Amino acid sequence: GDRSVLKPLRDIRNIRVQILHPNDRECDELVAQIRRIGCYVEASWFPKADIHLDTDVAIVLFRQETMNNSAVKSFADRTAAVTLIAIVESESPAAIEVIVRAGAKAIITKPIRAFGLLTSMIVARTLSERINVSSERVSKLEQRLTGLKKIEQAKSILMTKKGLTEQEAYDFIRSRA
Repeated sequence: GDRSVLKPLRDIRNIRVQILHPNDRECDELVAQIRRIGCYVEASWFPKADIHLDTDVAIVLFRQETMNNSAVKSFADRTAAVTLIAIVESESPAAIEVIVRAGAKAIITKPIRAFGLLTSMIVARTLSERINVSSERVSKLEQRLTGLKKIEQAKSILMTKKGLTEQEAYDFIRSRA
């Protein structure tokens, strides 16, 4: 409900933001706006740049010449821990494909404007948190399903080999657990 949306807004001052963008006036304005929002922010650019382990939100300029398959894969591998927001210069099909494959949760278009940045950050963080919760839930359900399949297999073996009813086989397995 409302509490899940308000939590990222309340926690905004604890968010660590890393910007991967060339060091220019636009980057300086982006850094200044994120500082005004109240976040800790650091900016760097390729090739020496990489997303730090303690980063909560990475705002990355996606350019054709810097976004090769390995760069996109490294972002996609990190999106469970880091909320990725893509800065795009065009809406070409190739650019859209790259940002989706990288796991971006929001986009910022160029020219970058201060208006909407906070909203994009909150929406992206909320989506990331919901995806992480759902992924954990799916993982637990898969584990449970695997356990249930093993119990069904064991019951089947007991019913076949020992001539037990389904309930007797189940009770036998429970007594040994």
